[in-house]
Amino acid sequence: MRLKDKTALITGGARGIGAATAFVFAQEGAKVGVADLRQEGLKEIAARAGEKGFEFKTFAGDVSKKDQVDRIMDEFIRAFGRIDILVNNAGINIPRPFLDKTAEDWIRTLEVNLIGPFLCSQAAARHMLERKSGKIVNISSIRGIDYCGREGIMDYNASKIGVISLTKTLAKELAPHINVNTVAPGHTRTEMTESLPAEVKRNMVEGSYLKRLAEPEEIARAILFLASGEADFITGQVLLVDGGFSLKRT
Repeated sequence: MRLKDKTALITGGARGIGAATAFVFAQEGAKVGVADLRQEGLKEIAARAGEKGFEFKTFAGDVSKKDQVDRIMDEFIRAFGRIDILVNNAGINIPRPFLDKTAEDWIRTLEVNLIGPFLCSQAAARHMLERKSGKIVNISSIRGIDYCGREGIMDYNASKIGVISLTKTLAKELAPHINVNTVAPGHTRTEMTESLPAEVKRNMVEGSYLKRLAEPEEIARAILFLASGEADFITGQVLLVDGGFSLKRT
């Protein structure tokens, strides 16, 4: 019960790593709110939570739009009274060869993956600072490590590098009351990776020294650590959970 009675908002929480984090947090005693753009996804995860004996509050909205973020945060505070933990997990990826990549691809990717965490952190921090307590965990990616960027998703790579920079700057600005850290997952078994061609998935597995994909729950447990009291003296850091993928530089 490492999060007993803590309140947590998880963006992009209707599936994948976000959904796994919601369930891991609930198992550890947290009161969980899930934000997502997809109404149907929110209905599905609320039903799944009920089947497991949990109750998730759900909030529909686009994290890249300030008015919607403010509404989500207001609804969360009305539901729970305070916010102790924010997990900025919502993100998108638009794979396209360099010569076909558009400015619109870039804009939308940066809006969701980088401006979204900024807006959500800003909204949460206003409440956390009043109570002089809080944890923010941003989700980057192995592709946000400078030597691990991949062709075809340069906008995604840049957005995830930006998340790491945002984390370090926020950690300075919100200290000493709010801890801000990043989890950078490696290739993880989610709906997104399951739809990839078999050869691409084989290459992902071969790129990991542990020779497999991560399970979403394994990433969620790293997020749990940084959100818990066990990480009270950790801020501004990047926790790689990549099965050794980043070791290939050496």
